[in-house]
Amino acid sequence: MKREWGWMGNKLNCIFRSERDRNVKAMKVWLQDAVEIAALSFLLILGLGFIQPSNCFGQSQKLSPAEPSGSNQPAAVPAAVSAVETAKGTASEIHGFIQDESGAPVTGAFVTVHSAKDGGDQTVASASLGAFALTGLKPGKYKVTASKPGFVASQTDTIEIATQESIRVNLTLVASASGVSRPDAPSARKLLANASEPAATAPANTSATGTAAATPAATEGSELSAAVENELAAMERRIEELETALKARDAAAAAQPSAADLAALVAAQTQAAAAATPAAPAAPSFEPQKQTKSDPFAWADWTWMNSVSRNKDTPLATKYFTPEVRFDSNFIEDYNQPKDHTMGGSTESFRSNEVQLEQVSFGGDIHVDNVRGRVLTMAGLFATTTPRNDGSAGVGQWNLNDAYKYFSEAWGGYHFNVNHGLNIDAGIFVSYIGLFSYYNFDNWTYQPSFVSSNTPWFFNGVRIQWFPTDKLKIEPWIINGWQSYAKTNGHPGLGGQILYRPKQWVSLVFNNYGMGTDTLGVPGRSRIHTDDSVEVKYFDRPEGVSPLQLDKMAFTVTGDAGCEYGGGVSCHNDSNGHPKQMFLGWMLYDRTWFHKDLFAMTLGGGAMNNPGRYLTLLPPINGATAVSGSPYFPADPGSKYKGWDSTVTFDYMPSQFITFRFETGYRYANVPYWSGRGGITPPGGNVGPVANNGSVGTAASYICTNGATSAVSNFAPSGNGFTVDNAGNAVANSCATQYGNPWTAWQPDLRKSQWANTIAIMVKW
Repeated sequence: MKREWGWMGNKLNCIFRSERDRNVKAMKVWLQDAVEIAALSFLLILGLGFIQPSNCFGQSQKLSPAEPSGSNQPAAVPAAVSAVETAKGTASEIHGFIQDESGAPVTGAFVTVHSAKDGGDQTVASASLGAFALTGLKPGKYKVTASKPGFVASQTDTIEIATQESIRVNLTLVASASGVSRPDAPSARKLLANASEPAATAPANTSATGTAAATPAATEGSELSAAVENELAAMERRIEELETALKARDAAAAAQPSAADLAALVAAQTQAAAAATPAAPAAPSFEPQKQTKSDPFAWADWTWMNSVSRNKDTPLATKYFTPEVRFDSNFIEDYNQPKDHTMGGSTESFRSNEVQLEQVSFGGDIHVDNVRGRVLTMAGLFATTTPRNDGSAGVGQWNLNDAYKYFSEAWGGYHFNVNHGLNIDAGIFVSYIGLFSYYNFDNWTYQPSFVSSNTPWFFNGVRIQWFPTDKLKIEPWIINGWQSYAKTNGHPGLGGQILYRPKQWVSLVFNNYGMGTDTLGVPGRSRIHTDDSVEVKYFDRPEGVSPLQLDKMAFTVTGDAGCEYGGGVSCHNDSNGHPKQMFLGWMLYDRTWFHKDLFAMTLGGGAMNNPGRYLTLLPPINGATAVSGSPYFPADPGSKYKGWDSTVTFDYMPSQFITFRFETGYRYANVPYWSGRGGITPPGGNVGPVANNGSVGTAASYICTNGATSAVSNFAPSGNGFTVDNAGNAVANSCATQYGNPWTAWQPDLRKSQWANTIAIMVKW
């Protein structure tokens, strides 16, 4: 027994001598070994084994099997020693610092780690700078508690540690008002008692030899009971003396800390200062849009539809902003081969035999706290070709075409959480009349028929979108007029849309417009119009059907009707000197998809009849606009126009974000209308000043072959066209009289038909 306690003393002396390097790791080793010593010592005191003493920190040597078994060592001893060694091999640990509320380190605090798995505890004391470390932990869940007299104990939440993992835990002790904290860490007596539990519960050897050997061991344990108690009391006193000495030494060492201690102190103080600094108030968080019921039309996939973008994903979207970027480039070959490369009669086809950028747009949708908005810029040919069809810019000042031409959409509004949504928006938004989208990427064809190409692409005003169900939209409009930035006359335009999608394979849309007075210079003339479409997907086999791997088929039918009345015209007939001014048109398209939407083909076309030409696009002869008009193609009451067209379109779509389009189309009119070989630009270019915004320039005049304005411009053209005005060579003779021979009247080369091929690359994110 004396031999065992002598070995223990040597062990403790070696441990405390190793503390001279004031290294936190040495304290960690001492505390770990102290627990190990206590556990092993109690087992040895009970006579459960004999361990040879060794040098400082030497390994204990167990008896070899060849040695006599006079010690009567049971099987529990090797198991206990093996358990300790296995725990060391995990190399998992919990370490950190103990500090008070001011951030100063607290030394001598008891730090206990409690295992949630087996209920075991391991305790160490915080050393210099409040550092502590608990090693040899098995993987599992633990709670760490720090306590010291005069402080309120502090405890962590459950910590889960893995094999060979090192976790840092810092605890703060707050001074107790009464100066008394919760009970300190367990005493050495308790540690030894805990360490003895495995041996006490070890299974007994039931063999004859084992039974005989167990009796003297039990007797010896009872005889040594008093001695054990005395030794434990002495050990506790010795540990208290050593702790007092360590505290005194740590206080002296703190005056001259090492570089490592200084670094640790700075880190601890920085951490404490950061914890004491009041945190900046959290930025407010907003929901993009509050919607109690389901979003309208979100219950099905509508990307098969004409005029709907086929993008299924928005990879650039954020919580509050969904960006949108579009590029549309084309090469169009007009078989009429106009020498000025200028095409007319369309809102999609403008230049022949050239690569042109038709559209480049940047923008997107913003939605924060039910406040919503959308902006989409417009550059490329669209920025010039769309505004020139708006006659309202001829009213008043401020060059509205220049103000708005670089925006195709720009509006803001608010979303109300009513039914499936109620939106009120104001600004410039796209028109739904004519079915086709303003943006070619969304459409089944590049050049749509007259019913779409000749009807509005945008409105400027207010719209109210109400979704009573997730299948129905009712949308009134209060707008300036028919595709106009401003009011052309005194009355605004009123209109609306009803959109109904009862099944995922059908969509019905009804658009109506009225009240607007949209003829420049004729305030008493009003316009009404209805535009109605149905879209049906009649075949849907995503896996494809051989031999062509067809996967979808759909068609659209659109019918339009309208008229103008008042101001000298009538909706119905030419009686009473009021010419009939009306519009009637239709279009039909059928589309087939192949190979899981990799390819698609569209066949279609349409027709229109528009007496009075109020919806017939004005060819840009000599730079003519909706403000200037042109004597070469008048749009006065009684003017006639009929036309029809057809197209065949093939699309290659390797990605949802790009379309390669190949299209051929034929268009016909009952009057000369399409650009011919001679072009529609006067000799030497447009005769200035060119019509722009509110000015008519010289586009309203006849031009001579020398590129000068005809003298007939001193008189208003009759509005009946060049043939009538040049009766008796009146226009031609005026040029010869004014400028001499051989100058005569110039005429644009207009044909009744046009055949064109289009190649386009369209991108949208």
